[in-house]
Amino acid sequence: MIWVIAGVLVTVAPLIVWCMTVRTHRVGWAIGALLVLLGAAKLGLSNHLVEVERGQNDLIVLALLLPVLVVPAGWLLERRLAGPRTVVDPLEDRRGAGIAGLVGYALAACAVSVFMCMVGGDAVIPSTDQLLPLPAGLTVVDRSSGGCGSDTCSSGITVTGDAGLTQNQIEQRLGQYLEQQHGWHLDADGQDCRPAGWVIDRTQLCVSVGSTPGSGQAFVEIADSSSR
Repeated sequence: MIWVIAGVLVTVAPLIVWCMTVRTHRVGWAIGALLVLLGAAKLGLSNHLVEVERGQNDLIVLALLLPVLVVPAGWLLERRLAGPRTVVDPLEDRRGAGIAGLVGYALAACAVSVFMCMVGGDAVIPSTDQLLPLPAGLTVVDRSSGGCGSDTCSSGITVTGDAGLTQNQIEQRLGQYLEQQHGWHLDADGQDCRPAGWVIDRTQLCVSVGSTPGSGQAFVEIADSSSR
């Protein structure tokens, strides 16, 4: 419960700082709406109300850090449109409190971002759609639903060929297709790996092509492994 409260406070802090220091209606509403949007995005992504296939944690960090730039940009824009801030009573001057609040938020946001970078990204179940559509002569006969274990998530497809194609020929066609259409370069064991994800959610994506002797079919497995 305490983490939920802390998350909400961190999310609304930039909006509170902005409401304390805003001077004009036009700029005030525009910057306020942008801060609300960033806060909603942060809450939605961190609580998995919004799911993306790649870059979930990267987007959370982006939503956390952008207010550090948005609020000062609003101050500068107001200064340009309304002139320098004039205060008669020092007790009415909220600039100091606003700057202190923004600095505190920036430190908290940076600490959370550094922690998320140190933890790294989690593996996700890769979609087999990125292996499709297969070339003419090859047909998908089964798809595995996918699963995760020991920091690796995988899924796959089972493929059969037109009449007359041997298992070796099916495997060769699959390898050529993956290389020509998707940029994979399979080694002698029918495997290849490459980085996936963005910055924090960076993982390793691998494909492997093989077959079960005597089945007349071949399979392609795609696996996503955490960098931790």
